[in-house]
Amino acid sequence: MFHCTILFALKPGISLERVRAARESLQALIETMPGVAHLTVAHNVAADRHGYNLALFSGFDSSNACDIFFRHPEWQRVWRDELVPLVERHIVARGTHEDGALSG
Repeated sequence: MFHCTILFALKPGISLERVRAARESLQALIETMPGVAHLTVAHNVAADRHGYNLALFSGFDSSNACDIFFRHPEWQRVWRDELVPLVERHIVARGTHEDGALSG
């Protein structure tokens, strides 16, 4: 399993309706995208979230499937039309436990 997590810091003043629409668009991608094992969109409730208030947790069949996902026109559309207008900044983490991460 290859994992990718994206944390989003939303721009101030974004309405809850716009956030919900973006979350629904992201969640709908799992229905249409090949190689996606899971895709979850959640509010970041970590105490030390540093302004990153929305998270996309995803799992893919492989690193290649993840790369294909982010090049796919439907992801590009959701990113451009639904997320860019809402997001002030974002950060991405990608990898597998085979990449040397600690497990416990």
